[in-house]
Amino acid sequence: MTALARTTHTIYKRYQSLVEAIIAAVGLALLVGVVLASMPVYPPNWAPVIVAVVALVGFRWPTMAYMVASLALVYPIYTLSLYLAILFFAIAILMHRPASHYLGATVLVLAIPVLAKYHLHWTVPLLAGLWWGFVNGFWIGAAAALWGKLLGGMAGLDIDWLVLAGQSPTLAGIMQRYSGLGSLETLGKLVQPLAPDTTSLLYHLLQIATWALVAGLVGLLANQKWLYHRFPWSTLGISAIAIVALGGGHLFLAVWLRQINPTTLDYEPFLMAAVLGLMISSTLEVVRQSLELPVAPKMYRRVISVPVTRTAASPEVTSDAAATSITHKGQSKPSPVPLPDLPEWEPPEEDNNDLILLELD
Repeated sequence: MTALARTTHTIYKRYQSLVEAIIAAVGLALLVGVVLASMPVYPPNWAPVIVAVVALVGFRWPTMAYMVASLALVYPIYTLSLYLAILFFAIAILMHRPASHYLGATVLVLAIPVLAKYHLHWTVPLLAGLWWGFVNGFWIGAAAALWGKLLGGMAGLDIDWLVLAGQSPTLAGIMQRYSGLGSLETLGKLVQPLAPDTTSLLYHLLQIATWALVAGLVGLLANQKWLYHRFPWSTLGISAIAIVALGGGHLFLAVWLRQINPTTLDYEPFLMAAVLGLMISSTLEVVRQSLELPVAPKMYRRVISVPVTRTAASPEVTSDAAATSITHKGQSKPSPVPLPDLPEWEPPEEDNNDLILLELD
């Protein structure tokens, strides 16, 4: 088992950048495939080729893979609404540098609607902080919360994160809301679910801020040195603190701004998201840290016996040496060699004739 762990660690460290690029490229290709499968607007057999091109290009050139994926999605979005396609392409161009540089984080953010369907959305702010640190985790958490709300609102869903989990945006809902709208009407439809009134706008903004702050808190704690001295329990503790903060923040905002009675809430999806988020984020981080941290080398313990020449000594010394040369396991130690008595030191006699007086001009 130790040999397998050492081999896996060696391979990962040698090809770490390639492994991470493959994971991000495959994730982006899968997202593109999900969209093209739900919106079959391309001729037959084109969708698998586009997905394969995104994956293969992403292994070596993440920026080019990001641009290919963006261009491939413009036409399906155009079939829904011209102005949605223009807005999507403009945002894709403006965000191409950070989105392609942090391609793994981009995939994690874009996958939030799929993860929310299976109650896995709380893993996003936790992994954002654990993997990308304080500042990047803050923005990744905010972007994930905002994107989930925008897409849910586009499909006509309730975008409160307390009830959004377990639901999935549908293509029919998006088409029904945006078909035949003009540019200003399209923008109004995008903003309207977030801001039907000032209290709701504040509620949604604070939910987004909660995700961002929790991700930043995780990133701040994960950079502490004591984390590695208490691994893996420290990772589990950080994830638990983040889950409690995220859940407590959602409940506090619901009671404060929406005047919801806590006893009337359905806690089953809430607890499911908390448990799955804690388990999956902690497991992934423990696996990553196990591959990152060096594997302890195998230690070989050898007993070396040094021959000692024994000399004649008094019976008292011989008996003491024999008694101290035996250990509790029956192994022998080299016996100390007795030394003869040294003469006592005497100070030298004073001799004034040896003094040399120098006169300096």
